[in-house]
Amino acid sequence: MPEIVDSKLQITATERIEAFLKRKQSWIAGSMCCFALLRILIFAAGFPLFNNVDEQDHYEMVYRYAHGFVPQKTLPQTDPEMARVFTLYGSPEYFVSGDLLRSLRLDVPIAELPAPTKEVQYQRVFDTWMKQSAFEAQSPPVYYMVAGVWYRLGAFLGWREWALAYWVRFLSALVYALFVWISFLFIKQVYPDRVFLCVAVPIFLAIFPQDVFFGMNRDILSPLLAALVLVLLFRAMEQKPGWKSEAIAGAFLTGLSFLTDISNFVLFGVLAIILYRLGARAAKRHGATREFAAVLAAATAALLPPVLWMARNRAVTGDLTGSRAKTAYLGWTIKPWQEISQHPILTLHGMNLFIGDLIPMYWRGEFFWHGTAIRWHAADVFYVGSSYLMLVGFALYLWRDDQVAGQSARLSNYLSLYLVMASVLFLATISLPFDFHQCFYPSRAYPYFVSGRIISGTILPFALIYLIGLEYVWRPIRKYVHPIFPVVVICVFILCVEISLRTAVFHSHFNFFAPR
Repeated sequence: MPEIVDSKLQITATERIEAFLKRKQSWIAGSMCCFALLRILIFAAGFPLFNNVDEQDHYEMVYRYAHGFVPQKTLPQTDPEMARVFTLYGSPEYFVSGDLLRSLRLDVPIAELPAPTKEVQYQRVFDTWMKQSAFEAQSPPVYYMVAGVWYRLGAFLGWREWALAYWVRFLSALVYALFVWISFLFIKQVYPDRVFLCVAVPIFLAIFPQDVFFGMNRDILSPLLAALVLVLLFRAMEQKPGWKSEAIAGAFLTGLSFLTDISNFVLFGVLAIILYRLGARAAKRHGATREFAAVLAAATAALLPPVLWMARNRAVTGDLTGSRAKTAYLGWTIKPWQEISQHPILTLHGMNLFIGDLIPMYWRGEFFWHGTAIRWHAADVFYVGSSYLMLVGFALYLWRDDQVAGQSARLSNYLSLYLVMASVLFLATISLPFDFHQCFYPSRAYPYFVSGRIISGTILPFALIYLIGLEYVWRPIRKYVHPIFPVVVICVFILCVEISLRTAVFHSHFNFFAPR
C-alpha cells in the first residue's frame, strides 16, 4: 500500500512539473534568450582580437562592405587601415605560448609598448599584413553586408579603433539571442503539445558551446536564417491567411542563406518539399491559379538572388562560386580522379576519424589558446557519445512512435534528419577533391573539413534530433523523473566546462576588459 501511494505522489509531481513548464514556457524561452545574449557578449568581450578562425579576414570584409566594396576578378591586398588595426590590436595569444610572449615582452598590445620597441615591432607586423590578400573578398556577401550596416551604426555612435571591432563582434550576441527565440516559436508551432521540447530546445540552444559566435564570421548568421526559413515555410504549409506571403518570404530567405554560406544549400531541399506539397494541394482543387502563382513566385524568390550572384561570379571571376581565387591563394589544387578515389574518408577508418573529429568541433568550435585547442578530452567524449546515443534514440522514435505525431511534426522530424545528414555529407564531399599541399588545415596529412561552424545552420535541427532522442531514451523512467532534469544537468555540465576552459582568456591584456 505505501508503494502505491508513493508511486502516485511521484506521478503527480512529474505532472506538476509538466504543468508548470507549460504555463511558463514563454517566460523560460525569453529568459534563455537573455542568457544567451549575455553569455555570448561576455565571451565575445573576453576573447582578444583577432581569433584563429580567420577573424581578421571577416572583419576586413565587413569594413570593406561598409565602405561600398564590390568584388572584382582578383583578391585585393589587405587594406592599410585594416593592417594598422590588426597590427596594433591583434593578439598573438591564440598561437604563441604565454611564456614566450612574456619573455619577448609582447604580452601587451603593440600600441602599449615603449616607443622604440613599438616602432620596430609595429613596422615588422604591419609589413607582414600588407603582404596578405583579403581572401574572403569573393565569398558569399550577406553577412558582410549586414555587419557592414552594423559597423556604420557603431561608427555613427562613436565607436572607434579596437572598440569598433568589438562592436561588430557583439552583433553575434543579438543574432544568436534572436535565433533562440525564433527556434522556440518554431517548436511551439510544430510541436504545440510537446511541452518538453518547447522548454528544452531554448535551454539547450542558449548553452550550446560553439565558439564561432564569440567572433566575427559569416557562419554566425546561418542558424538564424535557417530557423526563419523553417518557421515561415511551415506556417505557409498550414495555408492560413497570409500563407502566400510567408511562402515567398521563406523562399527568399532560403536564397539569402545560400548567399551567407554555400553549405546552406541544403535548405533548398526543405523548400522543394514544402513547395511540392503546396503545389500538390493546389492541383487537387479547381481554379487554384493564384496558389500555383504563389508557389512559382516563391521558387523564383529563392532562386533569383543565388542565380544572379553566380552569374556575376562567372562573368567577373570565371567560376560560379567565386572560390577559385581563394583556393589558389591558399595553395589548393584539384586532384586527379585516381587520387580522389583513394581519399582516406572513403575507408571505414577515415570515415570514423572524420565523424569522430567533426562531432566535438560541431559542439565546441575550434578556437586555440597559446597554440593549443581549447578542449577537454572528457567533454569531447561526452559530445560524441551522447550524440550517437540520442541519434539512436531518435531513430527508434521514428521507427516506433512517429506515426502518433501530427503531419507537421513528422515532416519536421524527417527534414531535421535530412538537414543534419546532408550537411555532414557536404563536408565529406568537399574534403575529397583538393590537394591541400602545405596548408595547415586541412592538410595532406589531415585532408578533412571538420569545422562544425561551416554547417552551423543545422543547430536547430540537431537540437531537435538530440532532445527527441533524449526524451525517448528517458521514457522508461519518465513517470519518476521528468526529462527536463537531465537536460538541465547536461547544460550545467557544458556551462561549467565552457567557463573552466575559457577563463584564461579573461586575463589577457588584449581583450575588451583590459585597461587602455
